[in-house]
Amino acid sequence: MASEAKPWEVLPEHILVTVFSYLTPLDRLQAALTCKTWSTCLQHPRLWRRFVCKFLLPVHGKVLVPVEEHVHRIKALVIEVNQRDKENCKNACEALNILAKNKERMLCSLTVNFVGENPLFYAGQEFIAELKLLFGTFGDEPEPFSQLTHVDLSGLDIALDDSLLDILSDNHPGLEYLNIQNKSLICKVSPSGLLQLVSKCKRLKGLCVFQLSLTNDVLTEIADQEAPCLQYLSILYRREAKYTTDLHSSEAWSRLVKKIPTLRVSLGFDHTCPLDRICEAMKPEIPVTELRLETFTRVFDEVNLATNCYHKTLEKMVLQTGNSEELEQALLHMAENCERLNSLFVYCVLSESVISQILELRPQIRTSGAYILKSRMQEWPWVVGAETVEEAEDRLDGRK
Repeated sequence: MASEAKPWEVLPEHILVTVFSYLTPLDRLQAALTCKTWSTCLQHPRLWRRFVCKFLLPVHGKVLVPVEEHVHRIKALVIEVNQRDKENCKNACEALNILAKNKERMLCSLTVNFVGENPLFYAGQEFIAELKLLFGTFGDEPEPFSQLTHVDLSGLDIALDDSLLDILSDNHPGLEYLNIQNKSLICKVSPSGLLQLVSKCKRLKGLCVFQLSLTNDVLTEIADQEAPCLQYLSILYRREAKYTTDLHSSEAWSRLVKKIPTLRVSLGFDHTCPLDRICEAMKPEIPVTELRLETFTRVFDEVNLATNCYHKTLEKMVLQTGNSEELEQALLHMAENCERLNSLFVYCVLSESVISQILELRPQIRTSGAYILKSRMQEWPWVVGAETVEEAEDRLDGRK
């Protein structure tokens, strides 16, 4: 009597592929050893189009095997690395190197995140070197092996400079999204470096930069393009604003908005930004859809100014400050006048009556669930960056 086929050997391929899509690369390596059917299904291109490499422990270096095997299938690569361990950094750099040197690569999107704490005096130059190799040409090749359209380096806690952006813009003119708002304490990307990038990468749809790099010349260059593609611009103001004489002119913004009437802008101010510079930067000509005032100081005047300037465009507000009666009145004024407001994250205690009035004035905030409004002080400090109530609670409880 013939033995019955094992259930996993008769499952349709599309079901197996769907199940395998939820596995990590290391789990897929183990699953491939189960049987020939599974091993064959794990070669399906769909499983490797978006590849997430996590180098959190030295043993995770095994992930380099599928990176090299499926380099011709990977279109979106996400690298997460705990940079405290040298072995993790070595493995992450090796993954970048594999892609940089392979002529068959199809890479379009790259995201690199540091998830640990930087070692003392850590500059991360090995990552800069590998990124330059990946962004540039290899050997005698006149062009890079593939064209990048999406680059997110906001998770790198190392200083990025003009030389890296020059290589990126020279070799990837089809770039559509770039995020260089990382956690480095110093911004080394000069206005001239960013100007060169926007002049060469004319398909940019999304750009996230520090205020120091973005000058009137950059705004003018975008506005002067025949058909600018820019849809989203994020600007983060930090301590450098103290030494900047001109925080972008109203004329430059008016010209840009006239050329791109659908432009969406995010303005962010952290605790190192001088308070007196915030009102100067919040010009009414800017179509601000997202505003982040993470200053730890009392900013109720700035909240009122935001309402007056951006009541037609503002959709999301993130506020870290101290509570006061003036702040509560400013928030009520915002909820009453900003008709498009659908996300509100306030990292200080508010009275229950004010919270109820805000949610009554803007029911879409309650419907979306995109808000943090609390009337009682928590046991732990709030963590700015949690964008949902559940995520904030998870982070505060140490579950994420």
